[in-house]
Parts: sequence; structure tokens; C-alpha cells
Amino acid sequence: MKFLDQFSYTELKPIFSTEGMRALDKAAKEALAGDASAIEAGYGLMKQAGATLFKKVVEILNRNVAGRWDVYRGADDAPSSEPAYNGAGDAPRSVAVFVGGGNNGGDGLVLAKLLIEAGIPCTTYSLAAADKFQNEAKMALEDFTQAGGRLMIYSPAAESLSSIGTAPVSRSLSQAETAPISRCLSRAPRFADFDLIVDCMLGNGAHGELRELYAAAVRDIGDAGVPVVAADAPTGYDSQAHGRREPCIHALETLMFGFPRLDAYTREGGPAFGKAAVAPLCYPEEIVRQFDEKVYLAEESLIPQMLPERDDWGDKRKQGCAMIVAGSGDMPGAAALCTQAALRSGAGLVTLASPDAIMPVLQAKLSEPVFCNLQDISGQDGDTVDDRATALSPAHIPQILEKTAHNQALAIGPGIGSAECTRDAVIEILPQVKCPMVIDADALNAIATFNKTSASPASGAASFLHGIATAAVLTPHRREFERLFGALPTNEIDIPNLLRDIARHTKKVILLKGAPTFVASPDGRVFIVPAHNSGLAKGGSGDVLTGIITALLAQGLSTCEAAVLGALLHQKAGRIARTKMGAFSMLPSDVIKTLSQAIAR
Repeated sequence: MKFLDQFSYTELKPIFSTEGMRALDKAAKEALAGDASAIEAGYGLMKQAGATLFKKVVEILNRNVAGRWDVYRGADDAPSSEPAYNGAGDAPRSVAVFVGGGNNGGDGLVLAKLLIEAGIPCTTYSLAAADKFQNEAKMALEDFTQAGGRLMIYSPAAESLSSIGTAPVSRSLSQAETAPISRCLSRAPRFADFDLIVDCMLGNGAHGELRELYAAAVRDIGDAGVPVVAADAPTGYDSQAHGRREPCIHALETLMFGFPRLDAYTREGGPAFGKAAVAPLCYPEEIVRQFDEKVYLAEESLIPQMLPERDDWGDKRKQGCAMIVAGSGDMPGAAALCTQAALRSGAGLVTLASPDAIMPVLQAKLSEPVFCNLQDISGQDGDTVDDRATALSPAHIPQILEKTAHNQALAIGPGIGSAECTRDAVIEILPQVKCPMVIDADALNAIATFNKTSASPASGAASFLHGIATAAVLTPHRREFERLFGALPTNEIDIPNLLRDIARHTKKVILLKGAPTFVASPDGRVFIVPAHNSGLAKGGSGDVLTGIITALLAQGLSTCEAAVLGALLHQKAGRIARTKMGAFSMLPSDVIKTLSQAIAR
């Protein structure tokens, strides 16, 4: 088993802000320069970026579309001089590369050079004249030209223009410019004839409204209806304001260079970035750690190394004992889902504590757990007769505490309801529990009642949590979070800092469910689990997640490790269930059934 602080930055990728990435890039160039110049070192990184972009383009071209194309040679090795064509008689797939005059454009020129060398038909459209390329980008242009490449100065179609009139943009070129460049004619080319468009116009530093020429290019690309791969960031996405401008490229995939940016995984940025991928660059590790912002991308590739070790010689108690306090008359299913998920996640013994009146239902659904019937001994704790029979109450606390003494982890909250007696029981029992906990759902809502007037990171709920000495994972969805701690930031880019502060103040791990999922640790680290699966947006999915995390705690993982690994397993199992059942039809119980595949090493 490997702990989160033992992974290298290539395994657990740090997420950088736009400013942080610029500072890292500058420092890395200086560190890599040695006897060469920083520009030459930068061009080395640019060639790495262009090479990985080439592989991504080839990967997409190789996807089977109506059997038109076989496999290009050079996808995994150095590019071949010509593509492997299947001889079916169809024209080879062609690529349009749009470049600006900055370093993002230089990445595109490296890509275009490699496409030329691989024999892949490629047309390169530039939104800048040759004399505008400077430093690393100028070196890329020289190599592109030597490989036989020619820039086509992009001229927008009349209907793509908005504020500068209807005539295409044109101008005369100097003799020096005409050597490597030929101009488009009066109208834009038929971009719809390309099989793929690569956006290398602006990249990760763009800010503010697009200049009209760039806006026209984005419109032309959008009108073409051709899949787009964006380099670093789609043109039209504001990487400083962290929002989509109008117009904006909506990429099929975006390849980020060096390290990921949170924008690619947020609700605002995700639709523009499309499927996000990261192309590692050879940054010195000591430089990366110097600029580490303590926010990390947690991906499914971490799962096999994070799984707890199994004791093949140990009995059921050696594999971890978990207790789950869940269920009420209205929501017995939450208890069943949470318990089943814990059992499927490796716990050797799971005890389910639920009100006596709903036990027949749960015992009919479940075979494996130990059942703890919570009986209202005094008969006085419920608000009504029905509550006394079907809800958690303070009278149950001695039973629960006696059982938790024999368990390594406790989950409390799924489906327990909001009766006054239940709220009282939750508030009374939490400070008395000695084993690590997962506090979920209605248990969180009970804690939120400490906020007498309004919620904030320093209000009554936060103070109550701070007073609980036991390690715990809180698993709120957005509405539960806001009841506890107040409104979330309008821009998701600001969520990590808020969660970090709350986790430090409460001394609890905060797992904010959603797309993406955020996990904040009291030590200041924040982990992003890039999940977005509408099939998981169904009642009961959170109960499954709570069961998974509880089982991992029972097997000895820390609260932070259990929260991150639990979220990853939940995401992966959900993805597998979606593949089998579809987002419309999959159920939380289907996610439990696919946990074995998600866990398989």
C-alpha cells in the first residue's frame, strides 16, 4: 500500500494556477539552460510538448471511423516518413492546425512539422505573420519551414466577422514573409473537409475578450463541425477570469502541457476543454516542488497502489470491522446500500445498526452483515409513536457506543431522517465515538442546526466539529455543505482554498461531492477527483460512497487516504456501470456490483 505523500509528481500530478504555471515554466527554463540560453531550453520543452501533441493527434486519427484508415506509423515511436494507409481508396485523413504567434503557436508548428514528416496531410493556418514569431516560437517556425512546411495566413469568411465589417481581412506581405507563407484567398477554406482541427492559437495565458480575428477563427472552426483538439487551453477560454468567453472553442479533447489546470475539470471549463489529458514535460522535480500549490489531481491510476494489503492468514476481524448507523422508516434503502458497499469494499465484518421497526426489511435484503436492533428502551425519546419505532434516538446511544468499541470505523447519517430525536442523538453521540468516522447526510444536517442564524466557516457547526477529537471524513453534497459552512464560491477555482481553510479549522477531512469531487485535508492538501457522470447523480449514490470509505477506514487507511481512494473507486465503479447500463438506467446498486472490477488490480 502506498500513501498519498509517497507518490511522485508524475504519479500524483500537482494542479497549477495560470500564474503558478508561468512561474514554474520560467524557473524550469532557467534551471535547464545550463550552458545554453533559456530560449534554447524553452525550445526543448516546446519540442516535448509538440511531440506529445503529435501522439494525441495520431491517436485520434487512428480511431476507427467507417473503416477509412488503418494505423499511422510513429504513434508511439519516432514519426515515420509516411503513414500506413489501408489501401481502401479513401483519401488520407487531413489535419488543420491553427496557430497564433506565441508559444502555443510554436507548439502547433512543432506538431505540424511532425505531421509533415509522418506523411499526414496537414495545413497550417496562422493568425500572425512570420515576423511576429519570437524566441522559441521563431525556432519552431524555422524548423517547420526547413521540413517543407508553409504557413497559410488565416483570412476569415465574411460571415464570421462581427464588429469589423463584412470584408475579409487582408494585407500585403513583405518579401521576407512570402517565402514561408502563402495567403488564403478571399474566403476561408472549407474547414469541414478536414478530419481534425488542432487549436494552437492562444493556449493557457489568454485573458479578456478575443480580438476579432481570433473570434472569427473560432466561429469558422465551430461552423465546420469538425472535432477539435486544443493545445493547453481552448481559444476563447479566459484562463485568468476562469470562464468561457463568446465565442469559445468546444474541444473534443484538450492536451495540457506539463501539469493540469483546475479549469479543465470544473463545470465552467469542462464543456470547453472536453476530455482533459496531461502531457508531462521534463521539469526538474526540485523546481516543481518549489512551486507546488498543494492541490493535486487524483486519477484512477492511483487505485492499485493505494489499496490496503489483505492478510491472507488473518480472520474476518483482521480484515477490518466497520459499523454503520443508518436507515429510518422512510429510508431503509440508504442503510442497505451503505452496508452492501462496505461489504464489497473489503471489510471483514460489518455491523448495521438501525431502528428495530425496519430491521425485517433490512434482514430480508441483506445476508452478510451483523444486525444491531436499536430499540427505544424508554419509549420517551421519539417525537411521535412512529418516530419511537423507526428513528434513531438518544436512547440508542449506549447500544451504539458499546458496539463501536469493537469496530475500527463508524459511518453515521445515511437515511436516518430529520426527526428531532435523531438530531439530538447525533449531536450527543459524535463527541463520544473513539474510532474514525464518516459523517454523512442527515448527520451533517443535524450538525448544521448549530448555525442559529446563518452558516459560515466559523459558525456554530464548524465550532462543534472542531470540538470532536476523533478523526472524521465529512461527505456533504453542495446543499449540505452550504447548510454547514455557508455559500460556495461562484467560481469553482476558489473552492480548494475555502475547503482547505475549513478542513484546517475543523481538523476534519472534507469531501465535497459533485463534478468534480474535492477532498481537503487538515494538513492543507486538496485533491481533485475529476468525476462527471450523470449516472451517479441519483439518490443512493452518496450512501454507496460512504460505505466504501468506511470499509477503507476499517482496513487501516487514514481519513485522507480513505476519502481519496473511496472517491476514486466510486468514480471508477460508476464509470463501469455506465458502460454496461447507460447513464439513464444505471442504479447505485449497479455501482456496488461493479466495485469488484474497480478494485481489481
